[in-house]
Amino acid sequence: MGTKRSSHGKIKACHIHDLLHDFCKERAKDDMRLLWQKWDQNANPSSRLSGHKQLAHRMCIYGEGYRSGDWSSCLSHVVSITLHNNRLSFGLESHLFHSLKFLKVLDMEFTRISSFSFDLVCLRYFAAETSHFSNEAGCRELETLKLKSLNGMSLPITLWEMDKLRHVHISNCSFTSEIAKELILNSKDLHDLKTLSSPCFSCAQEAELILRKTPNLRELRCKFKGVYYVLNFPARIETLKIRPIYTPDIITMPFCISAPNLTNLTLKNFYLHCQHLSEIGSLQNLQVLKLKGISFETCKWEVRDGEFPQLRALKLHAGQAHFDEWTVAEDSFPNLERLILSDCEFLKEIPSCFGDISSLKSIEVWNCNENVDKSARDIRETQVEDYQNSEFEIFIHQTEQQFIRYTNHKIQL
Repeated sequence: MGTKRSSHGKIKACHIHDLLHDFCKERAKDDMRLLWQKWDQNANPSSRLSGHKQLAHRMCIYGEGYRSGDWSSCLSHVVSITLHNNRLSFGLESHLFHSLKFLKVLDMEFTRISSFSFDLVCLRYFAAETSHFSNEAGCRELETLKLKSLNGMSLPITLWEMDKLRHVHISNCSFTSEIAKELILNSKDLHDLKTLSSPCFSCAQEAELILRKTPNLRELRCKFKGVYYVLNFPARIETLKIRPIYTPDIITMPFCISAPNLTNLTLKNFYLHCQHLSEIGSLQNLQVLKLKGISFETCKWEVRDGEFPQLRALKLHAGQAHFDEWTVAEDSFPNLERLILSDCEFLKEIPSCFGDISSLKSIEVWNCNENVDKSARDIRETQVEDYQNSEFEIFIHQTEQQFIRYTNHKIQL
């Protein structure tokens, strides 16, 4: 059952039935590939695992209890370990993992550890919550790194020594200006890095120094401090998500977007004026645009001729902003498929020209007003009656518990 969809309407996440889940676990166990192990505070790890010593290649460990014990010797054959719902009160020191020479995946994304410092020469994937990260021992083969900092953490220069990194996801972590300058002088480029997610940059200059070391970056999600930036992003970047770090009484202006291959852009909590909007509209390859908590100059957005030529999905969340007027030229948005409006309570109407866009498949309205709801229904009427687009749908969410779906001339509550 699909539970989450992408901006293109495709399924991103799904739920499976408990029976199917249990069947998959048993089948994996029978095939001697996956072992689910529940920790018991009073159990000896070695005795519980010895029977499976030559069986599972992958282990999934869950439960609240945990004993360090000498369990690593029982796992020397394991290539993948996933921990669930554990709260480790000690650091992951090397003596606990010295025998796991073949370990490639260590997934502790929801597990808190006090430190990370051990030598796993085959490790490809590591995820955890931690307050300290060090690569002094060296994980030279690491390709994916996911860190969630507990209290804020400055990433060390040694991160850039892992030249095989492809995906870095860091939450509540930052690069300092000193590290950024040292990177330029003393480190090599990370040519394989494709994803850099959620670092905090203190200024645009710091970001430029770091992004200079990632020439092949495809996806960037980040936070910035400050007011206004002109920043050159890596030429190959395709997905860009930016939000400012909140500063009271300061209007945050967006970046000058200069990324010719950009296909997915998300801006959150920015102040946009006509120049910024025109620059975004001129991006020739942009397919998905999400504007969240955006404030518009003069409370108006004017989309001009020829803008957004390849855009397929537009999501507009006004939030507390006073956005009341929206005008759209007839030849703009020629390939739009999905339109999502959220919390646009001051908007007078959805422009009627959306009814003439042959590619449009659906409009979704969340917590707007009666005029917006009515204009969505009018657009559907135009699509269905004038253009025989019987598959066109609108979804009007009146509350979190109730929404109205209009499809195939029927109303579904």
